[in-house]
Amino acid sequence: MPTAARGRARRLWAFKVPVGAAIAVLAASLVVQQVAPSVAVLVAVALGVLVVLVEQRRQHAWIDGRFEEVVSDVAQIQPLLELEARLQPRRPLPALRGYAIAPDFALMLATLIAEEQPELVVETGSGVSTLVIAYALEKLGRGRVVALELDAGYAAKTRDEIERHGLSAYATVVHAPLAPIEIDGKRYTWHSLSALEGLDHIDLVVDDGPPRYLGEMLRYASLPTFAGRLSRRGLFVLDFVADEERETLALWKRRHPQFAQEHLDTKKGNVILRRAPAAAPAPAP
Repeated sequence: MPTAARGRARRLWAFKVPVGAAIAVLAASLVVQQVAPSVAVLVAVALGVLVVLVEQRRQHAWIDGRFEEVVSDVAQIQPLLELEARLQPRRPLPALRGYAIAPDFALMLATLIAEEQPELVVETGSGVSTLVIAYALEKLGRGRVVALELDAGYAAKTRDEIERHGLSAYATVVHAPLAPIEIDGKRYTWHSLSALEGLDHIDLVVDDGPPRYLGEMLRYASLPTFAGRLSRRGLFVLDFVADEERETLALWKRRHPQFAQEHLDTKKGNVILRRAPAAAPAPAP
């Protein structure tokens, strides 16, 4: 948090606490004065103290939360430096914060691509993640990433970034607006399936959308849609895991038990889904 914002927060807290206590004391005094005048002052003071203690507890919880965020952000410095050293981008990458992928996940993606050597990567959403994937593919000397972007303006912005970084040979952005889709007889909303034409034998899916603010359970359709398009060695990677994503993962586990889920301890939470190895045939009797 900027210094000015911290100062405003402290001043606001310093104002709210005594005002809240004063209001509590006044209200209690008026009520208790009518019921039990002899203990009115004592009750009012006790309530005032209680208000102060409750407010302090709330403020301490807020401060603790901010402190944890700062510690988490500091922990991203090392993966960010490692990412820069590994990819050696020709231009500075856009900021890896906010809705963008976190540095530790970006480094994990670069490492995963180096190890798995995918020929075709498909990403839901676009941005700095598209650049990271494209740079990692460039290091391999082959492969391409196709990013499905629901917002036409943002798709154009990502295309410009790809061009500026000289990655057009490795990355393409397809405008894929939201559209109705039916799965198991139920209606969902996801990217228009027309954007997937020609995208088969996918080696890696990076699922990073659609964003939660556009509606509930929008990411559910992703694995059911991609499962049949993945190559035999194909991986499915989920970025950002919160309550709704955990619910989605549980539903996926029931519908697609062939995919093992590996949960990673990263800043935003990431999960790698891969097909479990086929069981060896039983020995002949």
